[in-house]
Amino acid sequence: MAAVIRHAFSLAFAQMREPSFRMLALLGAALSLVLLFVIFAVLVQLLSGSGGLTISGDIQMTRLSDFFSPITILLMLGLSVFLMMPVASLFTGLHLNAVADAVEARHYPDLPPPAPLTPLKLWGDSARYFFPLLGINLLGIIGLFLLGALWGFAMFWFLNGWLLSREYLTMIAERRDDPATIHAFRQRHRGPLLMAGFALAFLLSIPVLNLVMPVIGVAVFTHLAHTLTPQHLHEAAP
Repeated sequence: MAAVIRHAFSLAFAQMREPSFRMLALLGAALSLVLLFVIFAVLVQLLSGSGGLTISGDIQMTRLSDFFSPITILLMLGLSVFLMMPVASLFTGLHLNAVADAVEARHYPDLPPPAPLTPLKLWGDSARYFFPLLGINLLGIIGLFLLGALWGFAMFWFLNGWLLSREYLTMIAERRDDPATIHAFRQRHRGPLLMAGFALAFLLSIPVLNLVMPVIGVAVFTHLAHTLTPQHLHEAAP
């Protein structure tokens, strides 16, 4: 089980050596940074109201330019420990097809062409997971104070890993299979999928590295969708 997961992560990171995939990863990192900034800015405005949010001394975040000060950028990167989980969920709505296509073209060229998910379907599924993930991560900040760092982070990684593994595997598999087949696959491989989700959640909580992890996450779960069973989820139509 662990060997399959390590192999999936190894293949995902190794593909970064390919210029085309590396460019895809850099675009993904830029997209992740934009999504992180948007979520951070919206949360600041919601928490601060109309008076602006004071972060340190006289530094207030009342204008757009305030979000680009060095201390604000450091604060955003620090909060990315929590905010990158919902960012990873939104990421699937924009970039999943491109990453999954690149992985399948490189490692599974004999598969029949998938049916790429429409933007409406991608965004609908992303939104379905985004709000629970956002809530979990806001609660995770509180949990660190109530449970302490050890148990707080353990709960935080477990819940995020569980939700992200469901989202990534489901949306990747939907390109080739029906819901009943995907549900059976998830039930049969619940353990390794959860372990992979836990590992992804942990890596998403490491600032800077977490910017490329949504791309790596899609690649990892694309590999798992095709390697956890002797047969691919999708069988070519006769």
